[in-house]
Amino acid sequence: MGYLGRMDHGTGPSGIHGLQLAYLAGFAAMLWLLNQARRSFWLFSLLVLPGTLCHEFCHWILGHLLGGRPLSFTILPKREGRGWVLGSVALGNLRWYNAFFIGLAPLLLLPLAYGLLLWRLGGNPRFGWQEAGVMLLLANLVFGAIPSPQDLKIAARSPIGWLLLAGALAWGWWRLTRPAGQPPRAAWAGLTTVGTC
Repeated sequence: MGYLGRMDHGTGPSGIHGLQLAYLAGFAAMLWLLNQARRSFWLFSLLVLPGTLCHEFCHWILGHLLGGRPLSFTILPKREGRGWVLGSVALGNLRWYNAFFIGLAPLLLLPLAYGLLLWRLGGNPRFGWQEAGVMLLLANLVFGAIPSPQDLKIAARSPIGWLLLAGALAWGWWRLTRPAGQPPRAAWAGLTTVGTC
């Protein structure tokens, strides 16, 4: 029985249907289950294999696009020190100008996961094995989008990342300290024009 039923209880106060809330709850439960599976490394690595593939593929494709020269690609788990590595991409030309973008490339999976979630919520999903598979894929995309500590070390080597972070913090500080309702002031608003003959 592939179709487990339809729960259409109308629209709630926030404009979300009961079916959509149930879908979001199922997605949250899938994220929780994947997190609980960490206790068994081999079960976890098998369940997150699609996310690992997407994570490493993001590094590989941005490595090609930004001149990082990917040398190898693997999604076979291996022990490294006191921990495990689920996958890796070796790069031959990691430089200051591409390290930030290649290191944080898996973050590109978040818009993909968000788009897939909106698509499923907009299409009145029917609960069954197909939707369980879509929820597992969504959870994998979210897990795969999380940069590893090694990814963060690579991204931190680039001054571009620090400049972008400083710019984002300055913009955030400006937004927080600006009085509400006040339009942004143009940079030239306080200047006096001097006419010449």
